[in-house]
Amino acid sequence: MPNLEYLNLQECTSLEEVHPSLKYCRKLIELKLYECKSLERFPYVNVESLESLNLSFCYSLQKLPEFLGIMKQGTAIKIMMSYSGIRELPLSFFDHLTELHLDGMKNLVVLPSSICKLKGLVKLSVSNWSKLESLPEEIGDLENLEELDASYNLISCPPSSIFRLNKLKSLTFEKHRSEVHFVFPPVKGGLHSLEDLDLRYCNIIDGGLPEDIGSLSSLKELNL
Repeated sequence: MPNLEYLNLQECTSLEEVHPSLKYCRKLIELKLYECKSLERFPYVNVESLESLNLSFCYSLQKLPEFLGIMKQGTAIKIMMSYSGIRELPLSFFDHLTELHLDGMKNLVVLPSSICKLKGLVKLSVSNWSKLESLPEEIGDLENLEELDASYNLISCPPSSIFRLNKLKSLTFEKHRSEVHFVFPPVKGGLHSLEDLDLRYCNIIDGGLPEDIGSLSSLKELNL
C-alpha cells in the first residue's frame, strides 16, 4: 500500500501485532491504534510523512516501534501514548515533535531529561502518573512550550528553571487532595505569557507561593 496516508485500527481489541510491512508506507500521515488493548508487537513505522501517532490505551505495548525514514523539514508531529504500557521513551529522533501526551504511564517512574531536548514541543501532558515525583530540571529548555499539564501526580516542587518558559500560557499542577505541601518556585521575572495557573488541592501553606507571584503580568486565571 505505497499510497496509504491514513490508517485507523482504533479499538481493534484483539490485534496483537502491527504487520512489519508498515515500514514501506512512506506517505503515511496518521496512524490510529487507540485502545488496541492486546497489541504487543509494533516493529516499524515510516515517519517520512507522519504527523500523528496515537498509541493511547495500548496497555500491552511496552516498546515503541523503530522509526524509519527521514522526516520532512517543517513537519509538525504529535504523539499520544497515554495509558499505554511503554517502558522507555527514545524520542530524540523527533526533532519536530509539537505535542506529546504521556498521561497515566503505569510503567514509567521518571520523565527522562531527554524530553527537554524536544525544542519544538508546544504541548506536554504528564497527568495521572501515580509514581511521578518530579519534572526534569532542564524543563526550562522547552522554549516553545505553551501548555504543560502535570496534574494528579506526586510533584510537590516544580524545578526552578520553569520560570524560563516564557511562551507558556497554561500550567496545571492540580491534585487529588494532597497531604504533601506544594511549593511553587520564584518567578524571577519570567513566565511572561502565562494566562492560566491551576494549583487546586495542592495543599499550599504560608511560603508555598513566591513573593514575586504578582509579577505574572499576563495571568488571567489563578486556581488555588
